[in-house]
Amino acid sequence: MRILRPEVAKERKEKILRWVVQQFVENRRPVGSQLIASSALKDVSSATIRNIMKELEEEGYLYQPHTSGGRIPTDKAYRYYVDYLTGVQRMAAQEREHIEQQYDERVSEINNVMLHTSRLLARLSGAAGFVYTLNVEDQVVKRLDFMPIGPGVLLAVLVTESGIVRHWPVRLGYDLAPAKIRLLSNFINTEIEGMTLKEAQKFLWQYIQSGHREIADVADLAIQVLKDMQKPQTSAEELYIEGIGRMLENTEQADYEDLKQMMRVVEERQRLSGLLAEKMEDLRRSGKQVTVSIGSENELAELQNVSIVSSAYRVGDKTVGMLGIIGPKHMQYTKVMSLVKFMGDLLEGTMSSWNALPNKEDDYE
Repeated sequence: MRILRPEVAKERKEKILRWVVQQFVENRRPVGSQLIASSALKDVSSATIRNIMKELEEEGYLYQPHTSGGRIPTDKAYRYYVDYLTGVQRMAAQEREHIEQQYDERVSEINNVMLHTSRLLARLSGAAGFVYTLNVEDQVVKRLDFMPIGPGVLLAVLVTESGIVRHWPVRLGYDLAPAKIRLLSNFINTEIEGMTLKEAQKFLWQYIQSGHREIADVADLAIQVLKDMQKPQTSAEELYIEGIGRMLENTEQADYEDLKQMMRVVEERQRLSGLLAEKMEDLRRSGKQVTVSIGSENELAELQNVSIVSSAYRVGDKTVGMLGIIGPKHMQYTKVMSLVKFMGDLLEGTMSSWNALPNKEDDYE
């Protein structure tokens, strides 16, 4: 009997494992040794392949749902497959061009970009696409300005470094001279530079309460602005998710219960946002461009029958959000990982270009 060198035997076993995962992803049917012998390893006997598959099963990579049937991948097998693909993902130039044509970098409102991105991810993957942003309180303030819109009413306009724009009315009940409005605006934007909104709120409260004379004439306005900043309408939409219906169309009846579980988490957006916030922090620490969590690797029980492929996006050196795809464990990982990476680069480029635009300090005067 011919004895294979260890590295050759290892490569053969890994080739069989990759082929089983790929076949199951494409056909959703258990894979048997005869199919492998006739398609992937024609120079290896079915008996040898059966022994290798048995080893893979004992090692936790494969599972045999029926005694006399073929085998299917486990979460461990999907993890190996994804790690193998990580270094070799390349999206075809034609598909890149197709995506670029659909992605409008001239959109000037961040919410529209987030929504458009999540919809495009869903449409191109056939699964659920999502974009997650940091809560506005945790984002660095770029500008906070005020614009008169009526007797005793101003419009406060907040712009963060990541491009998020929030605005809300400030009702004073009395008219304030434009010079005093500019005074407060200039003071705030000088003092809170580089702070998050949460830090800026704390600083301004302390400054006003300490009785500094610089803004004594506009202290009432500053207090009202701070109160209004804490109201719910000023918080950012954190999670944009599209394509749940598309997943339903592509789901087999046996998997409906899994999808229902996932939809419950999506409806409870706070739990899903919490999970994504943790994943974003993991991405930031690891420096990885794309990460994949498969089945049982997801912390939430309702998501343990799906995979999540995600990528962080940055403005400058700050990680401000993430995007990705939630889909079945048998998804086309090669395509999905490339798609998520490419869309992340597009979104990052768009937001960075906004951040580079000069401030127009007179716009709100």
